Amino acid sequence: MIDLENVRAIDFHTHAEEPCGCHSDDGYDDLQATMAEYFRAPWKHPPTVPETAQHYRDQNIAAVIFPVDAERETGYRRYANEEVAELAAENDDVLIPFASIDPHKGKMGQREARRLIKDFGIKGFKFHPTMQGFYPNDRLAYGLYEAIAEEGCIALFHTGQTGVGSGMRGGNGMRLKYSNPMYMDDVAVDFPEMKIILKLVANFLVEHQVRSSLDSTEKSG
Repeated sequence: MIDLENVRAIDFHTHAEEPCGCHSDDGYDDLQATMAEYFRAPWKHPPTVPETAQHYRDQNIAAVIFPVDAERETGYRRYANEEVAELAAENDDVLIPFASIDPHKGKMGQREARRLIKDFGIKGFKFHPTMQGFYPNDRLAYGLYEAIAEEGCIALFHTGQTGVGSGMRGGNGMRLKYSNPMYMDDVAVDFPEMKIILKLVANFLVEHQVRSSLDSTEKSG
């Protein structure tokens, strides 16, 4: 259990990664290598969940951790939500488990979300519109949002620019248009009870992000 009175901070955006070599056939390891160059990281593949937990433990910082389910759009197999949740439970002094479900999975995704909340203690869900290839206000995602809102969980959205695909041909097919934060205005209007967090300052789209956030606050208040 996290000691909220004594931790220095909570990092609300931490990616869960499998050990290196788990994706030698689908190109994910190559993606991680180019991202490491983009972010000037000291590794070719990011640390595992236990390694990440120890890093935050050493810093006396808690972290929200999640995978990204983008296998339909990218071809990269997803890191199982259940496995990430189990590893987070083994390190629950520093890790807070979130999950990720591609909205394109429809009713199957909705069932998965409710099961993860009930059986694995998932606290929220990460959406990466650019990697998952969807507009946040697309009605295909609304069933999943309904499940999240009804269970009182958090919806964490990537917005704006991304380092994913940097240095790869055609940006590895990543399209920034999906992560324009202005699309979040519709989501806030249609789901005023859902707890929404927009992750990252949206760079050249920051004006849209501010407007959408202000509108969301007024509509939920």
